[in-house]
Amino acid sequence: MKSILIIGTKDGGKSTTITEICKQLQPSEVFKLDINKKKLINANIEDIFNNTFIIKVKGKFILVVAGAPTEQNFKLKVIIQITIELDIEISFLIVAKRTSERKKGFNTIKDISDTSTLIHTERLNKISLTNLNDLLSFKQNQKWIERINKLKKLVIENI
Repeated sequence: MKSILIIGTKDGGKSTTITEICKQLQPSEVFKLDINKKKLINANIEDIFNNTFIIKVKGKFILVVAGAPTEQNFKLKVIIQITIELDIEISFLIVAKRTSERKKGFNTIKDISDTSTLIHTERLNKISLTNLNDLLSFKQNQKWIERINKLKKLVIENI
C-alpha cells in the first residue's frame, strides 16, 4: 500500500485539498467510516471533509483521512485496524496531518510508515486571498490547480 500525506496548520486547507483531490478522482463509491461504531455509511463526494472516508476508484479502495487524526482523536493505526476488521482491502492512503501533533501518543508519520510506503508529503502553504473575488474563485488560482493536479496524478499512478 502507498500513501500521500498532506501537512498543514489548523485552518491551512488540508481537508479542502483532500476533498478536491477526491472529487477529481471521480470515485464510483463513497463511504464515511464511522470509527466509533466500526461501520461504513453510504456517503456522497460532497460529504468528504474533516472526517474519515473510503472511496472506490478504478476498483481500488482508498482510505481518506480528511480530518487529521489528532483532530478526530483517533490514531491512524486504529483507523487502519478498523478497515482490516471490516475486511476492506485498502490500496492507498490519503492522510491529513497537522503541522505539529501535540496530543500525547499520536505519531501519524510513524503510523503511515508502519503500514504503507509514503510516496509524497505535501506541506501546504495557505493560498493568499486578498479580496472577496479571490475568495469566490480561489479554485481557479494557478497554485491551487497545480497542487490538485499533482496530487491526483500521484494517486492515479500508484493505485
